Amino acid sequence: GAGWAGMAAAVEAVSQGADVTVFESTRVLGGRARALPLPLPEGGELTLDNGQHILIGAYTETLGLMQRVGVDLPTALLNLPLSLPQADGSGLRTPDWATRWPAPLDALAAIATTHGWGWRERLALIGASLRWQRRGFTCDPQSTVADLCARLPARVMQELIEPLCVSALNTPVADASAAVFLRVLRDALFGPGFAGFSGSSLLLPRADLSQLFPDAAARWLQQHGGKARLRIGTRV
Repeated sequence: GAGWAGMAAAVEAVSQGADVTVFESTRVLGGRARALPLPLPEGGELTLDNGQHILIGAYTETLGLMQRVGVDLPTALLNLPLSLPQADGSGLRTPDWATRWPAPLDALAAIATTHGWGWRERLALIGASLRWQRRGFTCDPQSTVADLCARLPARVMQELIEPLCVSALNTPVADASAAVFLRVLRDALFGPGFAGFSGSSLLLPRADLSQLFPDAAARWLQQHGGKARLRIGTRV
């Protein structure tokens, strides 16, 4: 198929010298992350996205692949600092003066200035983060996220750890693997990122999801002549 995974596989296979044919049953590239034209009642069309609407700087392999097929990342993506605000304005966000700091200083600055948290909450999370970093973001493979964060204040758990765990692992803290969660934190909050983006940068597409990678990958494949073919609207 011509979704992101299928196009990524095709690009890599062609790079290794293989002869590749991509079969796609629909007439739009991108699979579950693609552009969808929506006819308007008064005429004309509106382009919508089907799929994930945000990336982060920690997606190094995805960003590297996009760059490999010719996507200009600073042009294609709006780079915003880490911000996880609550409805009342409280919550974690990177201050403007720390946006150019390298990881993990930018993440530590965001924690230290979290709106609505007292110093107890801030210092507890900073201390835990530094301990996790010293241990190489590893732990007992049997531990859950609830075990890992048992000593953190309730507000930190409710406003950061629990929503982050569910959004990243799709699993509540009582059941989620602490080892996997630590790898997420390592890459997303303390990782180096890619192409000038911090690991915690929020990257918003400036173009639709088909343009963001699948269309660019298709052009890249077509430039390789006899080694790659696209069969759109074809079932096998």
